Amino acid sequence: MSDQQVTDQGPQPKAKHPGGRPRKPKPAPPLPPPARYSPEETLLMGDQAAAKASPAAQLRWISTRALLVKENQARKDADRHDALEIDNKRLQESIEAFERTKQKLENELREKDRDLVAARTENDGIAAKLKEMSDEHAKQVCELTNNVRASQRKAEGLLALVRCVCLQMKQYSEGQRIQYAAGLMRFSEQAFKKAQRLRELVNNPEAHRERYAAYNRNLRPGPVEQKLNSEQFAQLLRSEAEGIERSMQADRDSLAIEISNFVPAEVMNQAFELLSVSSKQVVQQLDTEQEERKA
Repeated sequence: MSDQQVTDQGPQPKAKHPGGRPRKPKPAPPLPPPARYSPEETLLMGDQAAAKASPAAQLRWISTRALLVKENQARKDADRHDALEIDNKRLQESIEAFERTKQKLENELREKDRDLVAARTENDGIAAKLKEMSDEHAKQVCELTNNVRASQRKAEGLLALVRCVCLQMKQYSEGQRIQYAAGLMRFSEQAFKKAQRLRELVNNPEAHRERYAAYNRNLRPGPVEQKLNSEQFAQLLRSEAEGIERSMQADRDSLAIEISNFVPAEVMNQAFELLSVSSKQVVQQLDTEQEERKA
């Protein structure tokens, strides 16, 4: 068969009944029988009985059938209503559980927000306090540095004066020059020890302040013994705090003075050379004077 013959060929007709008639559609499968003793079974049996009964009986069956259908429909509606009520109850329980969970999470979130705000406030307070302490310490260090530099400049300025005094002392005897050098060394050592003690206090402001505060607490009687009210006692505490600050400033000023009174070792050696004495002679003189004071 050629390609032209295949192309010109039309659609094939549907298969027909052997007699030439179209096939009949297949009937639908029968419905399953109703459950035993159910309202549907009652209606089915009534319809079957009415089909064989008299017209009067059929009319009576029609009214009875209407009542049965109505009761059956009402029963189905009630069952459907009960099923919807159960679903609605479950849904309400789910909604209530969701609302409780939501409220619990919101309460936890508010508590965490409050804790976060409190932590931030505390952190800001600590940071401000640390900054204040750092600024105060930096200020004190700057003051001490300036005082030390001023003392160094003062010592450099006085070096020429010390040289002149030592040269003038050469007209005295050797014993007098040794006594003078021993007095100068003793004065410098005392200034150095006092400067060390003051430096330990000044470098620790909290301990420095607590030292004077404890001293005031030991001297000051309580508000009951003094018969003071709260305002008067608060004013007394403010006055003591101001006095403590003045005492701390006085210690810082004394530290600068004691540092300026200290004679460095190289300057002391130059003074010994100008006085024509040795450090060994000066140490022996100091030991002798110490033994005399003990005796």
